Amino acid sequence: MGRNSKSVAQMTMKMSKDDIQARQEAEAMVVTNQTKPKASPMLKKEEKKIFNKLKKRNDNFTEGDSDSLNLLAQYLHRWYQLKELLDSLNPLDDQAGSLERRMIGIDKQINQHMTALCMPLSQRLRLANDMAKITVEERKLEQMESQQKQEINPVYAVLEATKNVK
Repeated sequence: MGRNSKSVAQMTMKMSKDDIQARQEAEAMVVTNQTKPKASPMLKKEEKKIFNKLKKRNDNFTEGDSDSLNLLAQYLHRWYQLKELLDSLNPLDDQAGSLERRMIGIDKQINQHMTALCMPLSQRLRLANDMAKITVEERKLEQMESQQKQEINPVYAVLEATKNVK
């Protein structure tokens, strides 16, 4: 089966009620905006302001985006601090080169978290589809385990009956 990038509402293939429910639950966690990102209590006041500005820019951010948003706010704040320090230095100062290298490293981290936050809808739907498949398989395993517990092996029944006879 190919990787599906359609929402449950757009699907035309036949699915069981369990599959539909699992996909809808996965989509709610990954795609829809039923949750909001949460700021880490470890954020500084300035970082929390950046976090809140980022959060307001996109209504599609969910609680799952919290980690990337928190780290992005921290890295942006650090980059701004280094930029202010760099601007105050003479460009020929030895410390300027060191600050620029640190800023480049932080810039890579910023881009990494921005990329994570810009996950397109098709990727989020694929992720939801994969999560739904796992949920369905877990449910099937639970059902199989409960059926095995309910089924009594006839050999055990005979052994139990012979124990009671003695």
